[in-house]
Amino acid sequence: MTLRHGPRLLRRRLAAGLVTAAALAGGPGLLGACGSAGNAHASPTASGSDQVLPVAMNPITNTATTEAFTIDSVLVENNEDASGAAVDDHLEITVTNASDTELSGFEVFYRYHDPITDVSESYYAALPASFTIAAGATRVIHFDDTGTADHFAVNAYSLYYTDLNALDVTVEVSADGAAPQTTTVQKDAGGAEVPD
Repeated sequence: MTLRHGPRLLRRRLAAGLVTAAALAGGPGLLGACGSAGNAHASPTASGSDQVLPVAMNPITNTATTEAFTIDSVLVENNEDASGAAVDDHLEITVTNASDTELSGFEVFYRYHDPITDVSESYYAALPASFTIAAGATRVIHFDDTGTADHFAVNAYSLYYTDLNALDVTVEVSADGAAPQTTTVQKDAGGAEVPD
């Protein structure tokens, strides 16, 4: 086979084909997760058992205005575990509850955008009811499909893993009764990295 468009384009086409094949194998319910008005997303779980597909629009409809929490940081590379050891690159969101009551009902919408090719992908996750943040406490949300606590499923064929260009990553976090918070960070070129 002749690669007229280079290995990066071939890798993208193969990734897109694998996502489509996985969706078709899962039946019409998974395809509906991409664009049906009644089920506009596939919600990841800590076990990583759900199919994670892009969403066409942001389903967060929270109109609260109370500034109850902050996004302290968003990491997309150079991640570390609690002991400071390097771990695989992934989307990591640190949230602090600045209110005097527990927060629950968390939703996360995140978008990867390649400013060179002008290609974007968006994802949405309704976190489980067990994900709460006590007053004054901080909790970290991970999207890396490890299956451990506070780690949620990802699309292994997303732009994050397949696009070798630098990416703009925009994250919106919402909680019941609290104003949603949004921030954007840049991910360096090169795709996700695995520590040595």
